[in-house]
Amino acid sequence: MIVDGREPFFVITSLIFAFLILIGLVIFLATALTEREELRMQSEAERAFNSVFLALQDNTTKALKTMQEQDVSGVGVYSSMGRKVLSLGNVPMTIPLVKFDNKGSKQESNIGTATYNKETGMIEYIRFSRLTILLDTGELTLTESGLLPTPIDFPDVLYLHFDGQNYYHRLMIIMFIGVVSVLVLVGLFLLVLSIYRSNRRYRDTIAKQESLVNLGQAARTLTHEIKNPLSAITIQLALLRKTMPKENREDLNLMSQEVDRLTQLTNKVSDFLRNPLGMPEVVDLNELFSTLIKRFDKPIRFSSETSAQILIDRDRARSVFENLLKNAVESCSGRDPEVEVAIRSGKRGLIHIFVMDRGDGIKSRDEKKIFDPFFTTKIHGSGIGLSISRQFVRARGGNVRLYTRDGGGTVAEVVLPRSIHTTKLLESERT
Repeated sequence: MIVDGREPFFVITSLIFAFLILIGLVIFLATALTEREELRMQSEAERAFNSVFLALQDNTTKALKTMQEQDVSGVGVYSSMGRKVLSLGNVPMTIPLVKFDNKGSKQESNIGTATYNKETGMIEYIRFSRLTILLDTGELTLTESGLLPTPIDFPDVLYLHFDGQNYYHRLMIIMFIGVVSVLVLVGLFLLVLSIYRSNRRYRDTIAKQESLVNLGQAARTLTHEIKNPLSAITIQLALLRKTMPKENREDLNLMSQEVDRLTQLTNKVSDFLRNPLGMPEVVDLNELFSTLIKRFDKPIRFSSETSAQILIDRDRARSVFENLLKNAVESCSGRDPEVEVAIRSGKRGLIHIFVMDRGDGIKSRDEKKIFDPFFTTKIHGSGIGLSISRQFVRARGGNVRLYTRDGGGTVAEVVLPRSIHTTKLLESERT
């Protein structure tokens, strides 16, 4: 069984390998079809050449008619030096035989060489003659020894010039289909890769939700079991405080503080597990922050450019923003975190609340875990405050985001819908 951490590597590697094979097959088929068209072009050229020369044995008129039927524009016989000896139709005076000679030996070249000229749209077919070409030597005189004068350049090369538009169109179709097939395969690969990644994210989300359900059940049991001993310890501490000497009461105070911390933690866990909606009512954020800011010993700047009224449970709203302010104030030690709160209007009747600081910021390795229950970077923190805050905000159709602030520090952005009453009031003021 593949280890979960290595699964993406094996799956993505297999997908890449499979699609590379498919692309290779497409390229192979396109190459094979192109070679087939080249052979077909040579076959058509040879057939047209033979038809014209057979007709030429009868008469020139029949040869010209055959050329017209075969879409041949010119036929020629050339010397081994590339000079024209005889011709029918439109052919050049000389032909370059360098490329033809480089193809191979004379014996190999007897199969002929066909090339397509993109500028003219014509096909040129050249091959060495396999037949004896009879020359008209009416004006040729022999020497006194009875031999032909030298040098004599005998015809050796046959040339054919015919329309190649059909060949070019078939070639373009093959190339087009090949390119489209490759693009379709690439698109299919990206689609499959995207589907796999989406499914993996869904699996991770489901696994996380299952773990949260299990965690919730365990936490519900633990909080219930812990509350009873904490109540008993609280009662016993109160009795000890009355009976113990004053010099020992400092130790009791420490124990009492820890008991209170555990009690607060169990209460927060209960809040996290119960219905996060609570009892919604219209809450004025400007008034709420004016009250909350006074509870902190460090200066907090506040600005609001809108009438910020939202529909939310008052205690939960207080818990959310008090927790965000507390995190901002404690974001660094030994210096002023320069905490700021800004309330801005957004689109579609939304309100954006920004709690900003110049603290130590969020480490990149902690960004994905910052909202996980019981994850914390503080020594005395429980790590459940942000999880509860986001659950309260999401219950009201909003969201909470934490991200790095330009210039250093952190921004906690809360987005919430306005109350219906405030939205209607603003719309009436605009009209």
